Amino acid sequence: MTTRSSADSRKGLQIASPGRLALYGTLTLFAALFILPFVWQLGGSLKTPAELASGSFNLFPADPQWGNYAEVFRRAPIATWFANSLVIAVLGTLGATLTSAFCAYGFAVLRARGSRLAFGMVLLTILVPYQVLIIPEYIVWAKLGLTNTPIPLVLPWFLGGGAFNIFLLRQFMLGLPRDMVDAARVDGAGELQIFRRIILPMCAPALAVVAVFHFIFMWNDFLRPLLYLQDPSATTLPVGLAGFVTRFARQWHLLLAGSALALAPLVIIFALAQRVLARGISVAGVRK
Repeated sequence: MTTRSSADSRKGLQIASPGRLALYGTLTLFAALFILPFVWQLGGSLKTPAELASGSFNLFPADPQWGNYAEVFRRAPIATWFANSLVIAVLGTLGATLTSAFCAYGFAVLRARGSRLAFGMVLLTILVPYQVLIIPEYIVWAKLGLTNTPIPLVLPWFLGGGAFNIFLLRQFMLGLPRDMVDAARVDGAGELQIFRRIILPMCAPALAVVAVFHFIFMWNDFLRPLLYLQDPSATTLPVGLAGFVTRFARQWHLLLAGSALALAPLVIIFALAQRVLARGISVAGVRK
């Protein structure tokens, strides 16, 4: 009994050591710095235009203007923009996750001749900013008559999935035990069966990381929807919200309220998938 109490006391002293307290204090400080802009955004969405123009740093107003959120829906088709963004982000995420898993399987499991060279060329594409390719891509889609449709925003993600996604999944697959794959081949399973029944279930944490990160990218993308979707009823939420701030009118309170609404799905996704994300990132980080 005494020994256990002594051990518990030493454990408590270890937890309360100065180094650990300094670590927790530093992490708390950085967490507060990251959270502060979001808190300021929520507070600004409840202020009047005059309060925002005054430049005061009050996080929350004394008289919250909850009507700003209703005003956003009255001024713009927020529900339509929200639905457009959701459809484009979900379809693009499905395409990127699936095709990047196929490509990663080829590089990590099949290992055909020249696969390392091909994988190196794929990685080199990470160095090319996607803005460089926007004009050539637009010319192609314009000649096909597919501008002002979501196809240019979704279809390319079904043709490879992105170099970073391929890299992340390949590194994860390299650490999987090959014995199960070899045993399945001996039993007569084809590559598609191995991919679907063995590899995909074992890669669930990494697939979740790829899906969440890509959904965030698609949801926040501004430049491509701005270029391809000229019809206001077909545009996405980030592009539509930018219309609240123009040369002739700066409705910052409505922009902040709309941005808070746009942030809600991402917060929900992170809250629901945080354990899977943490596991996927930690496991992928220790792969070969």
